[in-house]
Amino acid sequence: MKEIQEKFGKIYDSHNAKIYRFIYLKVSSQEIAEDLASEAFTRVWQALVSQGETLREKQIENIQAYLYQIARNLIADHYKAKNVKTIAVEEIIEMADSKDPTEKKAVVSMEMTRVHKALLTLNGDYQDLVIWRYLDELSFSEIAQITGKTEDNVRVGVHRALQALKARLGEN
Repeated sequence: MKEIQEKFGKIYDSHNAKIYRFIYLKVSSQEIAEDLASEAFTRVWQALVSQGETLREKQIENIQAYLYQIARNLIADHYKAKNVKTIAVEEIIEMADSKDPTEKKAVVSMEMTRVHKALLTLNGDYQDLVIWRYLDELSFSEIAQITGKTEDNVRVGVHRALQALKARLGEN
């Protein structure tokens, strides 16, 4: 059990911030994002425990991909349960660097809000691709593992998502 606890601790430490941010950008609520991120890690814990004391890497080949898949499913379940069709947009001022001068912080916040609103107008798959590639800085290979698509399909999808986002930003 100690081996499982240590492995889980490493997984949590290295992936918690990214999973939380991914969920937060999709649900626009700190409380809901915290709850869903917690549930995602609870499910990882349960999967590790179900594997038993001998943690074979073959059982969960890519923990990051596994976590994002869980997060995507939890987000979908959240919106199905609430019967929500659109995502409410909240200001994301807290995501701006608190060390910035007030004026710069306001400009950054306004731009982040504009990008966030434009991002939310994209379809869910495009949102995911933009977040993973440009916010979480995942490679095409890592995104391919999460989505189950080929790297070439991911590259094309990211390109199309970015073009759609640029078009939305041009409309504002």
